[in-house]
Amino acid sequence: MSVVAAPSIVAPLSSASAAGAVSAVSTEDPVPAAVLAVIELFANQLAKVTFPEIDAGSLRRQADELRTEAKAVARAREALDAALASLASRRAALDETAGRAVAYARIYSEAHPDRVALASAIAALSEPRPQVAVGLTANGKRRGRPPRRSAELFDAAAPAEPPAVDEAEPT
Repeated sequence: MSVVAAPSIVAPLSSASAAGAVSAVSTEDPVPAAVLAVIELFANQLAKVTFPEIDAGSLRRQADELRTEAKAVARAREALDAALASLASRRAALDETAGRAVAYARIYSEAHPDRVALASAIAALSEPRPQVAVGLTANGKRRGRPPRRSAELFDAAAPAEPPAVDEAEPT
């Protein structure tokens, strides 16, 4: 026989009561220790009590779904890391090949001094490219709010002496 009771607010569990549940689970478990303690509570002390859509089984199912999603995220992260490593490797290989291509072009240009445009194009490839400043738009203007002014700037602009005050009060 199952008893249906009104849901109540569950107070946060102490770390001492959750410690038993944590020791049985690996350190990489995405289910928080407090949730594991709630599952243990429903599996043991509240095993014969059911609440609307909440019991030990539903809590375990959701915890298992979370673990499945965490595994999928880990696999996706590994795939991303592998893809980033492959990208970096290909970029390095392309940079090396482009460097060799410029070296060959330079040798060819030296063998053909009459091709001035080619020599200037190769020289332009060898020049360092200017770095774009972070926070600047294409036209060189800074985006966003202007920087805050500190109080010292305002103190320096303040007059040294306060204005004279007439001590006689009108009645």
